[in-house]
Amino acid sequence: MNKENSMAARLTIDLKRYRFRLHKKTLRLLGHPNYIQFIINTEELCIVILGSDKPIPGGTANRIVVDFSIKGREEFCNSTLQAEIVKIYGGLDFQYSYRLSGEIDETNRVAYFYLNTLKKIERRPTDDRKGI
Repeated sequence: MNKENSMAARLTIDLKRYRFRLHKKTLRLLGHPNYIQFIINTEELCIVILGSDKPIPGGTANRIVVDFSIKGREEFCNSTLQAEIVKIYGGLDFQYSYRLSGEIDETNRVAYFYLNTLKKIERRPTDDRKGI
């Protein structure tokens, strides 16, 4: 895996909204998969994302429908996966989002995001108007 690809892989975990956001460059490096599957490796403290063109038998595949010309990311809701990450990592605040950097194995269409790269993202201050 080359340095350019490992720097390009990004995953954001939004604990407040129970969302995972995969950035569009990460999806491109995974070969524009039709489905992805999230796996937690508790031994290596790693989130693994498998990309595939069809659902993976025996797994919980997430369908991807992305318009790469408009959206900069794809979002997935999974409270069970987030609860497991919080349990493993500990000390995460549900008022924040967290970003992980990762590596991509383009040949096997797999992304690896290690929990030791987790960085808290400060939320933008809200304006007096509602909804901002």
